[in-house]
Amino acid sequence: METLQEIQNQFNAVSEKYDRQRRFLIPCFDDFYGTALSLSENVSRIKNILDIGAGTGLMSAFFHEKYPNAKITLVDISKETLKKAEERFEGNENISFLNADFSTMDLPENHYELVVSGLAIHHLPNELKQQLFGRIAKTLKPGGWFINADQVLGETQIAEKIYTENWKNHVEQSPNLTDEEKQSAFERIKVDIMAPLKPQLEWLENAGLQNANCYYQYYNFVVFAANK
Repeated sequence: METLQEIQNQFNAVSEKYDRQRRFLIPCFDDFYGTALSLSENVSRIKNILDIGAGTGLMSAFFHEKYPNAKITLVDISKETLKKAEERFEGNENISFLNADFSTMDLPENHYELVVSGLAIHHLPNELKQQLFGRIAKTLKPGGWFINADQVLGETQIAEKIYTENWKNHVEQSPNLTDEEKQSAFERIKVDIMAPLKPQLEWLENAGLQNANCYYQYYNFVVFAANK
């Protein structure tokens, strides 16, 4: 798929600097990842975690710190970004890596207590988002949770305009990003295929998960979750 190839090229190009940039590209960085972490406390015992679209392993790093004994599998389509993740977790036997297209890959049934994703699923066409939610529902163990920290499209044109302008202003005014980094960020969002929040919650319920709910929102940055 051409779009996924474009995404892969974009992220291969910035993988080196991506972690440093993220804090400046996400206005609500601490709350965004912090909410995802705190939601995981609703799972009674976490042995296996799947990180979908794991990139350089930033999300996994937070969860590894919280659950050092859990086995974490990082899946990403980009070899270059996964290399950074491998460097980050070098020598850690609890961490494994899978270079695969998470939009279509098979997942083992009833295997994970926790499936997480950070800023990845919004790259998929909506039909593939729905199919992925179905596979996530199957790969979760009963009582398991899916937690998605992602970006969404505004429910209305006005909302979307406000979301976009707020983020662009934040990036443009950041003293910690070079002009090249800002331009690169604006280029990357052109390949995004964001969906509004409400239908995504419905897709999770349709996939067989329950209690689909948004637990955090800052403009278009949201953390939503559902359990099995």
